[in-house]
Amino acid sequence: MLSRTELFRRLGVSSIVIAVVIGLISLAHVSWFQFLVAAVVAGLSAIAVWEYDQFAKAKGGQMIFPALVVLTVCEVLSFFAVSLGASTSLPSVVFFIGFLVMFALHFRQKDGAVVDLAVSAFGLLYIAVPVGMFLGILYLPSVDGRWWLGYLLVVTKITDIGAYFGGSLWGKRKLAPTISPKKTVEGAVCGLVCALAASFVCSPVLGLSFAEWFFLGLILGIVGQFGDLSESLLKRDANKKDSNALPGLGGVLDALDSLLFNAPIVYFYLQYIR
Repeated sequence: MLSRTELFRRLGVSSIVIAVVIGLISLAHVSWFQFLVAAVVAGLSAIAVWEYDQFAKAKGGQMIFPALVVLTVCEVLSFFAVSLGASTSLPSVVFFIGFLVMFALHFRQKDGAVVDLAVSAFGLLYIAVPVGMFLGILYLPSVDGRWWLGYLLVVTKITDIGAYFGGSLWGKRKLAPTISPKKTVEGAVCGLVCALAASFVCSPVLGLSFAEWFFLGLILGIVGQFGDLSESLLKRDANKKDSNALPGLGGVLDALDSLLFNAPIVYFYLQYIR
């Protein structure tokens, strides 16, 4: 468990981050402010790609980093462009063009192309697409995306908090000792219970039926923890404790890990099921 000093530091930083996020979401539909929101989200995706690049370098990968940053930002902003009237297929088109560009950039240098292309394409899929879906959820024309993005953040982060404190208090059986020694089965169960509770509390605001809040909470509670473990896998393989060294936060990828897996669930639910 974290020391008291580190715990208070993280709580302080988290409080500031929460206040900023609430402010950005609350004002997200103000005509001029939406461009700032899109820029902030795109900037976070660029930082996350830089952190991912450090993982790749630790394992001998050599991505074309500037190109991947540009492609990531373009992919994220393509979701925002849809809200401004662009075709809903634009994110898919941008992703495909990015895929072609990554190949083209290796045409003059074949050495290491297989590994570099695989690492770069995975980074685009792992980071750019789900982060772009944050904007996709926020600016969906059919619903007030502010509430749904808030729902995604609340349920996912409550799961993380519940898993952490549940594991600290009652954890005995290791969940994945090789990649995350402190995570426990008991903590995972507590996280899942917290996800269901948060989904239930949010349900009146979103007009969710019993089946909707229960199954969404269940899926987000499970998949979010899967996303957390997946980023831990990447960190451990790269022999890194955190994805960055931001005080009281760790890294952007550390903060987004569970959201990267949960964002597509909420996005596709709103697009094709709701």
